[in-house]
Amino acid sequence: MTQQPLRGVTSLHFNQDQSCFCCAMETGVRIYNVEPLMEKGHLDHEQVGSVGLVEMLHRSNLLALVGGGSSPKFSEISVLIWDDAREGKDSKDKLVLEFTFTKPVLAVR
Repeated sequence: MTQQPLRGVTSLHFNQDQSCFCCAMETGVRIYNVEPLMEKGHLDHEQVGSVGLVEMLHRSNLLALVGGGSSPKFSEISVLIWDDAREGKDSKDKLVLEFTFTKPVLAVR
């Protein structure tokens, strides 16, 4: 019997003008357009692991990620800025900035 992957949503946040929203999940990140409702993009579990928080900057390609959930690839004490438009095959090529704190990050805006 195979084990089913976890699909729980850990956070859901709208961007500044409420035209998009991002879902941080146990299986990565999903980004949706509101009008019309459709998926704009996603980051798989292999790229980012499970994510606790994600925020999109306006309608740009910049995302703020915080690790969390059952199998995080990134720490819960760091905020990582992910540039989805940046070239590169490895997920580390898309990380452009990291803020590390002494305690777990509770929110990103």
